[in-house]
Amino acid sequence: MKFNYLLISFVILVSCNSKPDFKEVSKLNGFWEIEKAETPYGDKSYEMNQMVDYFQIEDSIGFRKKMQPNLLGNYQSSQNREYFTIEDYEDSLVLVYKNEYDTWSETLLSIEEDKFVVKNKQNFIYTYKRHNPKTIDLDEK
Repeated sequence: MKFNYLLISFVILVSCNSKPDFKEVSKLNGFWEIEKAETPYGDKSYEMNQMVDYFQIEDSIGFRKKMQPNLLGNYQSSQNREYFTIEDYEDSLVLVYKNEYDTWSETLLSIEEDKFVVKNKQNFIYTYKRHNPKTIDLDEK
């Protein structure tokens, strides 16, 4: 019985302290939308987003850009990009954003093919899901 408790405690401890593998950051390339935001003030789920984030990363340097999808499968965007570097610390991977006005960061909590999670300094946790554009068929038969 003690062994079971010890084993369960160890598994929980290891899973809580694991950081994403740096080799997996390339999975962030592409279009993403916020699925859920967890804040100290409450949680919010997003069924539909008018804007999506486009990430492009090479090695440890990348950018993020807001895009607006339309029903024809195209995207509109401003020319603004948020540039970042990925810092690989012993216990975490951190996206560090810098522009001429501000510097901020988000800790990457997990990365999967179709989902990733980040946490910012205000303890807001954002869960993103891969964006699959919704298109309409104008050539109905």
